[in-house]
This record gives sequence, structure tokens and C-alpha cells, in this order.
Amino acid sequence: MAETAHVLDVRALADQAIPLNRYIEVLEDPQQSLTLVDVQKPEHANRFKPVAEPDQQLGFGVTESAYWLKLRLHNSTPAPREAMLEITFPRLGHLGFHVLSTDGQLQNSQTGQLLPFAQRPYPHHFFVLPITMPAQATQTVYLRVQTGNTMNVPARLWSREAFEAYERHDYVSQALYFGMVMAMAVFNLLLFLALRDVNYLLYVAFVASIALTMAAFNGLAYEFLWTNSPAVSTAVTFIGPSVAMMTLLLFTRRMLNTATLMPRLDMGLKICMALNLLAPLGLFFAFAHAIKPGYLLVALTTSLILLSGIVGSIQRQRSAYFFVIAFAALCVALFMAQLRGFGLTPNQETTTNYIQLGSAIEMLLLAFALADRFNVLRREKEQAQTEALQAQQAAVQTLQTSERLLEARVNARTIELTTALEHLQHTRDDLVQAEKLASLGALVAGVAHELNTPIGNALTTASTLQHRMQEFGNTVARGELRRSALDDVVRDGQEMADLITRSCERAGQLINSFKQVAVDQTSEQRRHFDLRTLVEDNIDALRPSFKRAPWVIQIDIPDGLDCDSYPGPLGQVIANLVQNAALHAFADRPQGLLQISARAVDDSIALRVEDDGRGMAPSTLAHIFEPFFTTRLGQGGSGLGLSVSHNIATGMLGGHLTVSSKLGHGSCFILHFPKVAPEFARPSRGQ
Repeated sequence: MAETAHVLDVRALADQAIPLNRYIEVLEDPQQSLTLVDVQKPEHANRFKPVAEPDQQLGFGVTESAYWLKLRLHNSTPAPREAMLEITFPRLGHLGFHVLSTDGQLQNSQTGQLLPFAQRPYPHHFFVLPITMPAQATQTVYLRVQTGNTMNVPARLWSREAFEAYERHDYVSQALYFGMVMAMAVFNLLLFLALRDVNYLLYVAFVASIALTMAAFNGLAYEFLWTNSPAVSTAVTFIGPSVAMMTLLLFTRRMLNTATLMPRLDMGLKICMALNLLAPLGLFFAFAHAIKPGYLLVALTTSLILLSGIVGSIQRQRSAYFFVIAFAALCVALFMAQLRGFGLTPNQETTTNYIQLGSAIEMLLLAFALADRFNVLRREKEQAQTEALQAQQAAVQTLQTSERLLEARVNARTIELTTALEHLQHTRDDLVQAEKLASLGALVAGVAHELNTPIGNALTTASTLQHRMQEFGNTVARGELRRSALDDVVRDGQEMADLITRSCERAGQLINSFKQVAVDQTSEQRRHFDLRTLVEDNIDALRPSFKRAPWVIQIDIPDGLDCDSYPGPLGQVIANLVQNAALHAFADRPQGLLQISARAVDDSIALRVEDDGRGMAPSTLAHIFEPFFTTRLGQGGSGLGLSVSHNIATGMLGGHLTVSSKLGHGSCFILHFPKVAPEFARPSRGQ
């Protein structure tokens, strides 16, 4: 090893950059504590050593140490010279430039991947330091490098003019690369939207992830996308390769059908997918120690994909031929990049864009593979369509014959079903009508039974009065009339007349109530009525049926609730609800209360029929309005009362009937109907 590094004379700067390895001296700072002042002191200045292998790329691998680099520049020309110091590795965390002139002037700059882009002394995706060299002067440049990433410091020096020409060419090349990537991504995305083939979408995801990764690797993403977010740049640099490999693995498995044709290799591809999924965890737990395993994982994944392509080629898969060529180029590029990452490549200039070049070749060849797949699928589709057309033509004749037979059978079956449906409809209407007549018959029986008492009392009293009058007439005829006998006849006659009058009034009241209810239910005519009067008339007509029942009916309806509707159907709903409570709610109960209340809600009426009876289970409540559903079959229940009531509520009355109940806590039926029935409501045979 040489004792001292050479001094670089900037007079030698021409159209090409000068690699600086043989001009740089290196000092390791394991404690990361030395400052610029410290490294200029003799005890530390003597520790600077020239680069051991000046023809190799300057790199220190993955290390926790900080490194100081010293470079001495001399301008032997009689005029000032402008030079550009370039570090072509954009993933260094912290990079400090210190330029010390012989006259003691100091120029400092702090930059790095972990610092905002605006702090860079020159806006470039690599680290660039402009240096102005006075005539006949020497300057010393100190560089302090510290990073948690791989530490490579490929330094070179340009003249200002040569660097500007190189910079233009570099950005044009990058624009061509990313423009090509974007065009391929957009084109294949359009193909996916047109063909709905997932392979195209996976290819687009791979192209996008590899492009973003490349932009992060060469610093362009940090320059143009997230200039003030260093953490994003670090994350994308580490996560990007894993995402690219995962999308590429998914694309390979679908494109080569590895799950079916090569199951063992497919298992290896799945394992690589799992490892790539877990790899980004190293960013949060052990970033520095995860870098080399990350490189190895990328190499392993790429090798497995290449092996899958080779096996597919042996199996004579057309897509596999493109895979082998594409991944051969990518494998070479990644292999050279890994060597560069570990600092083992001899020529830093030719390795700078290996991955970009290899990925561009790979993406182009994979695009050809997709195009070939499209052509194969199109030919297979055309062949399948031809075969399908022939099969269809052969089947049409069979179908036409079967169609005629089927049509005849369908017509015959339709006639049978129509006849059965009409018969079922007539049966239903007859049952509903029978339910209505049964309800009215129950009213007749109850009223007739109730009339027996007042009419019988009146008849007995009238007979007694007639007999007394005959006796009184005989007494008068015999001339035996006394004042006391006359007083007894007058007193008894008044009492019996009062009893006859009360009995006749009671009978007349019952007859009037029943008459109005019977007329309403049989005629179903629309008229104006008071809701309280209508409910009382119906309850009075029903009360004889429940005269000896242990439960009572309570009416809480205010006066003045005038309605223009159909009193007959409304009374039938009330009667059905009351009879339903008598049959189900209060069966086998020693006492109970049935409360009927109503309130006006805007232009509608809310009529509540609420009992404190047995209540209903949810399974019963779910079917309560279904025709012929009853829990008292053979015990007086027909299963039509609530179904008819629901039809009347939603049909003629223009409202709706709801119910809430809980087993052991009674039931509550609420009938909502407008005060003025809608004009379209008409009585029908089924109501």
C-alpha cells in the first residue's frame, strides 16, 4: 500500500470524468464522533490511509462506522477552474462536504438520502459538489460518510462543461427508460380492461413496482416525487424490490401454470412469495442487518423464476421461451448489481445502470410473451368458436324437435295450472266470504240470545198484567170494588208497565246496534260516521257473546273523530280482533282487560286493540297474517280472521295493520287508516 495518495491536478480534467479512488485517503470513525477539527489534528490526520485497491470501486459494505475521505486538488493553470465532484451512489444516509482552501477559507455542505433534497449543494439525483479552484492553488476536500445502508462511495471528478453534457445525456436516458415503462404499463392496462386477463394486470403491477424501485435506487424519485420525505425514499428502496418480486412471482405462476405443470417448483415460488412478504419487516427491526439477506432473497427469487422458465421450455410452453431469454438478461443485471452492492465490481461506470438495462430488456420480452399469449388465445378462441358453431348447428335441429314437444307439454300444463289456480281463487274467495258470514252469524246468535232476556221479561210481565186486569174487571162487575183493591191494581200496574218499558227499551237498543252493524257489514257502503259510536255499536253487538267471560272490554276513544270511510269493513276488523283476543289471548285465564283506544295523527287514525293476555311467541308472530294459519285448529280458529283483517286494512281502508307481542305480556294490534278513505279503494268479493 502506498504511504500517501496522489494530489489530483485539475489541469487533467477533459471530456471524461476522473475516478478518484487513487487520490482519496480514508479514515474510519467507529464511534461516529470525530469532527472536521478532530480529523485535522495530527493524531487523527496520520491515520488517513490511501485506498487499498484503487482500481476497485470504493466501498465498505454494510457498516455502522462513519468514514472520513480526504482528497487534495491542485490547479496548476493560471486561471480559475470549475470542477464537479460526483458521488454516484444516491442511497448514502448522511454525506458531508468540507472544502478547505490554503488561505483558511472553509466551504461546508450537508446532504444525504436522509436529509431534504433542498439541502443538496447541486440539484441532481446523485450527490454533486461544485468546486471552484483558484489559479495556482491547492484545496483539500473532506467527505464524511455515514449510512445504515450499503456504504459505497464511487467518487469521480468532472470539469464543469463535461459534467453538464453528461448530465443532459443522463437525464435524457432516464426519461427514455421511464417513458418506455409508462407506455408499456398504460398499454397493458388498456389490454387488461379490454380482455379482463389478470396476467396483464399483474404485468402492469410488476412494471410499476420495478419502475418505482429503480427511481428510488437512482435518486430520481427523491428528486421529483418526495423531495421533503427522506423516510419514504428509504422505505421504497427497501420495500420496492420485495413488491416487484411478489408481483413477478404471481405473474410467473399464472403465465407458466406452475401449480399444474411443475408443482414442486410452484411450492418454491410460494415460499419465495412468503419470504418477500416478510422481508419489509427488516425495515422496522433490523434495517442494516436485513440488507444482505434482501440481496440474497432477490437473487434466489430470480433464479427460481429462471428455472421455472427453463422447465417450461423443456415442456414446450411457448411463453417459457420468452421467460428464459428475459430472465437471463435480468439475472445477469441483478448479479452484477449485487456484486456492485457488495463492492466487488471492478468498473463502477458500467454497473451503474445494469438493473435498468436488464429490467428494460426483461419488460420488453415479457410484453412479447403477453402478445404471443394473446395471439394463442385468439387462435384457440377462434377454433373453439368454430367447433361451438358446428356443435350448435347440430344441436339446433335437436332443440327444434324438443321445443315443439316441450311447447305442447307446456301448453297442456299451463291449462291445467290455470284451471287449478282459478279453482283455488274461487275456493279462497268462498272461504273468506264464509268467514265474513260466520262473523255476522256469531253476532246474530249473540244478539238473539241477549234479546231473550228483555223480551221474555216483557212477555211474562205483560201476561201477569193481563191476568190482573181480568181479575180487576171481574171484581168491578160483581160490585165488590174497594179502594184498597183499586190502589193495589194501580200500584202493580205501574210497576209492571215500568218493567215492560225497560225490557222493550233494552231490546230496542240491542236491535238498533245490531241493525246498524248488520247493515254496514252486508252493504259495505261508504259513509260519514263517528268512530266512537261505530266502535260502541260493534262492541254492543258483540258483548252478548262475552257476557259471562272473565275479562272486560274498555273503550277509550274521544268524541268527534269523524271519518269518511267504510264502516262495515272497519267493524269487521274490530270484531275479528276482539274475537281473536277472546279465542287466543284470554283462553284459560281467570281475568283480563281488552282496551280499545284511538287517537288522531294528522289526517289519519291510529286505532289500538291491546290486551294483557297470553301474548305470542316470535315463531307465531311471524305467520299471524298468513291465511289458514291458526294455533287453535279444531277449537274455534279458522286461520282467516286476521288475514281478512289485514287485507281490509291495506285494501278498502287504505291503511295498514301491525302487531307487537311478547309471550306472557299480551299483544297490541294497531290499525292505521286515513280519516278519508282513498278514492281507489273499492269493496271486492275477497274482502
